[in-house]
Order: sequence, then C-alpha cells, then structure tokens
Amino acid sequence: MADTRRTARTPAWSTLFPDRLAPAAGRLLAALVFLFLLAPLVVLVASSFNTTASVAFPPQGFSTRWYRGVLSSPDWLVSFQLSGLLVVLVVPTVVLIGTLAAYGLTRGSFPGRGALHALALSPLMTPEIITALGLLYYFHGIGLIDTIPGLWLAHSLIALPYAVRAVMVSAAGLDPTLERAAASLGAGGVRVFLTVTLPLLRPGIVAGALLAAVTSLGEVAVTALVAGAHTTTVPLRVFSSAQFELDPSVAAVSTVLLAASVVVMVVTDKFAKISEAL
Repeated sequence: MADTRRTARTPAWSTLFPDRLAPAAGRLLAALVFLFLLAPLVVLVASSFNTTASVAFPPQGFSTRWYRGVLSSPDWLVSFQLSGLLVVLVVPTVVLIGTLAAYGLTRGSFPGRGALHALALSPLMTPEIITALGLLYYFHGIGLIDTIPGLWLAHSLIALPYAVRAVMVSAAGLDPTLERAAASLGAGGVRVFLTVTLPLLRPGIVAGALLAAVTSLGEVAVTALVAGAHTTTVPLRVFSSAQFELDPSVAAVSTVLLAASVVVMVVTDKFAKISEAL
C-alpha cells in the first residue's frame, strides 16, 4: 500500500525569519514606518528655531525670533482671528447637522436611506479641487466670494462627512434597549434623545467636532478659490508664504498649530475617549 502521507513543506520565509526573529523584525518595520511618518514634523519643528533667514535642516542655531515675529505681525494675527472665528462657526454647525444625520442614517429605516448615506459621505470621495470649483461658480453667482459666510459654508461642507462618519461609529454601537427602557419609564422621545442617546454618542460627537476643527484649520484647496484679499486664513497665508518667501516664520506657525492640535487631542481623549470613535 502506497504511503499517502505527505511531508509538510517548510515555508521559505520561516527559514529566513525564524520564530524568535519575526517579532523583532515586525517591531523594526513598525519603527521605521513611524520614523518615516514623523520625520517631516521633526524637521519642521527644528527648522522653526533656526537663526538664519531661510528654512534649513539641521538648524544653524537656536532662536525664538520667528515666533516673536509671527505673534507681533498684524497680518498673521488677522489670519489667526479669522481661522479661529471659522472654527467657532463651523464646529457647532457640523456637529448639529452631522449628529442628526448620522443618528437617522444609522437607526432609521426609510426609503432612500442608502442614497442619503452615500450623499452624506460623497465629499470624501470627491477630489477637493472639484468641490472647490463647484463652490467657486456657485458662490460667485450668489455673491459669497471673499466673505466669511462663504468660508463658513465651504468649510462646513468639507468637514461634515468626517463628523457624520465619527458619530455613525458611536451610533452603530448604541444599545437600543437603553432607549426603550427610558421610554417605558415615561420619558418622551425628545427627553430620551437628550438624556440617554446624546450622552452615549458623546465620543463620536467629540471626535467629529475635533475632526471638523482640524479640517477647517488645515483647509487650503477650497479656501484658495473661495477666499479673497480680505479673508486670508492661516493655512492660506502659510501656502502663500511658502511660495514666495520661505522663511522659518512659516515653520513657526505650523509648529504652533501642531502643538495646539496635539494638546487638544490628548486632553479630549483623556476625558471623552474619542479614540474609541475613530
């Protein structure tokens, strides 16, 4: 009787990476990937303290003159105020619309739900320059070019899909028995939504708010076509300065925004656990 047993072949990769070396190789690869991702930020932060009048790495010395120059520049301060105002306007708008849309799309059952879902997230699939051109033609017709309401609407449109997606993650994990228990105790629909649903959606709502703020602060493509001489935001001024006068002040502004984003993300995650909704 012929022996039908077959000898298991040893995979070629196991001869090259024995079991004890595989975890080390994985950690080394992960470290290299993180180093590649963080390297541009490290170069940017180091260049912001350069003593020379040009962006260079490694820096030729240590100086905070570029930070002092940015904080004393009227043009930069006006841009900071405008970007801050847009964040204040965009975040509540996006959070309100995004929360209601995400909850309805996740928990509702109605005709056209799939089409509305695709429509709400469609800006994520559309190149921003296409959206920017559409807004340029539309806003030009109704007189919203170079206006704060125009930027408010444009940034809200770009940031809305991120908020919808973040809140949908929290809404998908929502236990419906909690809402039914509150309703069985006599609470109305509005009270159940405000006292039970909204607190459970808090991680997604906070994550959506942060994503909306970051999107608004970093938006360039749409802003470049919708803004004008009187509505120059911080990223748009950074883009213009990088084109015509690349000095360390651009790196200083970017470092300030980066530090603010990191602090807000860490503090918010500590209290709202937004990492669970991302």
